[in-house]
Amino acid sequence: MQRIELVSLAAQPEMPWANGGGTTRQVAIDPPAATLATGFRWRVSRARVASDGPFSRLPGVDRSLWLLHGAGVRLEVDGREVVLDRPRQRFDFAGEVAVTARLLAGPIEDLNVMVARDRVRARATIVELAAGPVVPVDCAQRLLLVLAGTAAVTGGPTAAAGDALRIEGLPAAAIEVHAACLLDLQVWPG
Repeated sequence: MQRIELVSLAAQPEMPWANGGGTTRQVAIDPPAATLATGFRWRVSRARVASDGPFSRLPGVDRSLWLLHGAGVRLEVDGREVVLDRPRQRFDFAGEVAVTARLLAGPIEDLNVMVARDRVRARATIVELAAGPVVPVDCAQRLLLVLAGTAAVTGGPTAAAGDALRIEGLPAAAIEVHAACLLDLQVWPG
């Protein structure tokens, strides 16, 4: 199936955490009707973290976490300490491990990519691109989350900051960027 879908910021559901410590905005999940409870192949979300607390454990899921905004967070990960205190600093971990977050100085916003390791292979990176470059699509699925600037798929919609472009089955498609900072998630069958 070939498709290009604009996932606008307004269409991304924001849900409060059960413990009251923050909210999560789900950018995209695959398959589209999946949930954390029913299982998924991959998921991209942004979280506003307002208080210290444990992460949910997600067995079989590889996670990547980036600090987007705020002073930072100290993570206790199976007895070791990891500090994220620079914008776009990344930390990868298995969903099975015990992780507790302690905010350094007030709320933060983070970006979270989750991949079911037995179902798909994925590569997630944050890239800054100057205006004009064209990036070929060479994977089965791709999600581009615009963190700043704009991006468009040739012949398709334009995404502004906060929006995402979901691209499937278009190996010849190209992305046109306009001085953008993007999360680029590329997914292949496992």
